[in-house]
Amino acid sequence: MNKPPRYLVTDRFEFGMLASLTAELKLTELTLDDVCQLIEEAEREKQQGLHGGWGDAVREMAAVTRVPQGSIWLVACPVASDRGVELKWARVEVVERPLGTDR
Repeated sequence: MNKPPRYLVTDRFEFGMLASLTAELKLTELTLDDVCQLIEEAEREKQQGLHGGWGDAVREMAAVTRVPQGSIWLVACPVASDRGVELKWARVEVVERPLGTDR
């Protein structure tokens, strides 16, 4: 049973990739601990046959879907700080656009 991954981890994400999207995005900031916990949970759920676990979005571009209820992106964003470049994490999820909205 080959199910798509629940989460796709990447450091390459451009909003231009979503230009033709007819849904909305839900963005959530995460910590590295949050990301690790999500990946661990995804592996357990994969063993239970719930979905395909997690994957590397750069290597598995064919698995990348930009549809509501598709894989959720865990995006590492390099950010300059006083301590040098740090990675900030964001969860990017494509969600259904509420009926009657035309944005």
